[in-house]
Amino acid sequence: MRGVAYPIGERELLMRLHEQGALFSALSRQTGIRREVLSRWWIRYQQQGRAGLEPRSRRPHHASGQLATEVEQQILQLRSRGWGPARIALTLDIGHSSVHRVLLRHGRNRLRQPVPRIFRRYEKSRPGELLHLDLKYLYRWPNSLREYAYAVVDDFSREAVTSIRPQRSSRDASAFLEQVLTTLPYRIEAVMTDNDLIFSMRSSCHSQRQTHFQQSCRSLGIQHRLTQPHHPQTNGKVERFFRTLDEECLRIRDPGCSELRIHDVEQFVWYYNHQRPHLSLHGLTPFQRRQAYFQQLQM
Repeated sequence: MRGVAYPIGERELLMRLHEQGALFSALSRQTGIRREVLSRWWIRYQQQGRAGLEPRSRRPHHASGQLATEVEQQILQLRSRGWGPARIALTLDIGHSSVHRVLLRHGRNRLRQPVPRIFRRYEKSRPGELLHLDLKYLYRWPNSLREYAYAVVDDFSREAVTSIRPQRSSRDASAFLEQVLTTLPYRIEAVMTDNDLIFSMRSSCHSQRQTHFQQSCRSLGIQHRLTQPHHPQTNGKVERFFRTLDEECLRIRDPGCSELRIHDVEQFVWYYNHQRPHLSLHGLTPFQRRQAYFQQLQM
């Protein structure tokens, strides 16, 4: 049977049986090994003895699709001129896929290596200097109303405040901001949001108008900062918080109703602020980071 590496002891036994008069045809019927294979073993056994019966690799000595070294060098030289695989294949009269394999093997499948994007990470120097605020859609159960999770994360301490609300509006965002002011025990100097219309009208045809949220920020003495369009990483701290909320709370179990989900989120946010070690804070919790800052001021 092709593809089976028979032990050398079994091969030697068959050869000895043949020496004693057993025909290859009879041995083939008994073992299922083709007569041609037994004959090949017999020739090798006569020439080299037991060593000639060692299993041999069926791997070909030369790869059928392997290009000559000179051709590969020509492909790489033409690639250095900025030529594409199709043009190289047409010039050298070889297959396009062969050219692509050579370029891939040598790491030359791209003319220019992508420049890694460098994100300038920043961190404020005190609690309340800047809050990151955003909202996300929540899963909707059948025959239930849509709900939205509003969240804010302090840039310095990573302390989070959340609220689940039934409306996605500028007034709800303003109400959430007022809730944040009563929850966090320090002065809020600035808040950053994206360019959603519930936060700002900058991207609309009425760019001069003030949303209810902007009016609330002004009346509360809070500076409202906007992210640069198409740069969500600027507000990445609250985006990362939403990801953590999904992975460690919302996707853990399905509460089945709004009241239980609100309870789960409240419990998780307390755990996030007081017990969960934060990697960007070197293992401290947001509460510990905030507490350490104010303790240092008193020294």
